[in-house]
Parts: sequence; structure tokens; C-alpha cells
Amino acid sequence: MGKVFMFLAFVLGTVPSWATSPEDYYNAGMDLMKQKDYEKAVQYFRAAVDQRPDYWQAYQFLGEAYYQSANRTEAVVAMQESLRLHPDNLDLRQFMEKIKKSSPWIASGSWKDKLQLFSIILSLLTLGWTFYSTSRYRPKRNDAPPRG
Repeated sequence: MGKVFMFLAFVLGTVPSWATSPEDYYNAGMDLMKQKDYEKAVQYFRAAVDQRPDYWQAYQFLGEAYYQSANRTEAVVAMQESLRLHPDNLDLRQFMEKIKKSSPWIASGSWKDKLQLFSIILSLLTLGWTFYSTSRYRPKRNDAPPRG
């Protein structure tokens, strides 16, 4: 029994561990994307970019997997990283514009920002007027003589 255990330990100990390359993770992620298993695909694309931080294709499809699994914030972050690494990617740039147009985020400098500021100012003025009017027209206390 001990000899069998020693033999197995020797054989298993000498088998080289097969390192998985970033390309293997990327290809597995692409297969999962085709199967529409986006959450698992995220894990594989994440492993690919962890091993190779300049892998712009993996960042692009990491963003796509996040987008398909309704994680828009992470999708934008991953796609922006892909564009930073490979700025000539016209398809991804157009997709990013599509995301921004359908996003509930409001662009800064829009009239909605000014409307929100106006609403805050109006609320503060109303609150100030309420305090002023209640303190001005509050009945004054009569000073009663001390009991004694």
C-alpha cells in the first residue's frame, strides 16, 4: 500500500504543471461569449488581462461581457482601457458612443445641471423665508411676574 502511494506521489510530482497563457484564457472567454455565458467569460478575460496587461483585445471583450451582463460601469472602464492601448479601434470607439448616448448619465454643462442648481437655490430661499416669517410674526411672550 505504501509503495503504491509513493509511486503515485512520484508520478504526479514529476508531471509538469501546464501553465495557461493569456491567449488560452482569451480563447476560452470567446467560447463562453458564443455560449452567452457572460459571467464566466468575464472571469477568463480578467485572467487574460491580469497575465498580460497590454492585451487590448481581451479588455475589449471583457467590456463586452460586462455590458452583456448589465454591468455598464465596468464595461465602460474595460473598453476605455482597450481604447487607451489601441486608440485606432474604430468599431469600439463607435460602440462607446452608442453606450454614452443610451446612458442615463447627464453630460456636464447641460441645462439639466442648471435646473438642478436652480431647484436647490429655490429650496434654500423657501426655507429661509419660512424661518424669517415664522420668527417675525410669532406671538411674543408676555413676561409673567415670578410666582412667589
